[in-house]
Amino acid sequence: MRNNLFSSVFMRLILTATILFVLFGCRQTKQQGAVVFSFDDQYIDEWYSQRHLFNRYNIKATFFISRPQLLSAAQIEKLKQLQADGHEIGCHGLNHLNVVDYKDSVDVLVKKEIKPAIKILTEMGFPPSSFAHPFGKSLPEIDDVLLQHFKYLRKATYNINDTTIDFYDEIYATPNHYKVTNSMGIDTNYNISEENFETGLLRAVDRNEVLILHAHKTDSSLANYTVSPAYLESAFKLCRQHHLKSLRISDLENYFSGH
Repeated sequence: MRNNLFSSVFMRLILTATILFVLFGCRQTKQQGAVVFSFDDQYIDEWYSQRHLFNRYNIKATFFISRPQLLSAAQIEKLKQLQADGHEIGCHGLNHLNVVDYKDSVDVLVKKEIKPAIKILTEMGFPPSSFAHPFGKSLPEIDDVLLQHFKYLRKATYNINDTTIDFYDEIYATPNHYKVTNSMGIDTNYNISEENFETGLLRAVDRNEVLILHAHKTDSSLANYTVSPAYLESAFKLCRQHHLKSLRISDLENYFSGH
């Protein structure tokens, strides 16, 4: 009788522990969607001036560098500090050429534009695992070749349908779609309101996807291809409000392998 009572109590304890794990353990490990902020070209001084903003909201960005051969020693040091802060340094080409122009000579593209850029960035201490297509365009046959040199490729999407950005499936990375992604621009000239931006975030939360974004220069001029620090801070606040994790492009595989 005593053994049966002990067995019954033990089984109840096991059942209770199992239920608690399902209710709370899984809840703690469940992904909640994420966002990638990426920045293109060579606006290192401007990006560096916003270090406090990135750090305040724990945003880890990917900075895609074009024309690395023209960087000054001071800019290289700033990039190293950004890297030390946890940001990723990616490749944006040696001379910011449109890869589609090389659709019939991809070997020339690789020889003159890709390999030299990789070499320079690597020698500076930034071996790139990701590449952002200049002008945001590419072709599948070109991507197949470039994936022999990079782990991730990023193209660009524009709001040509003048709608909310959750409309564009291609700007969301998923477990089956993260090696080659598109991104939505958030510079002033892309006219993505904060409300529209939030709509994009909510899709990522709802579907447990990763929203990919890009911008260029960070300043308050409101000129084309600039994003204001005020807009960035509002975006960062929305990410925090909705509990979206900040990822770099190079984090995508690890993120999805945790699903």
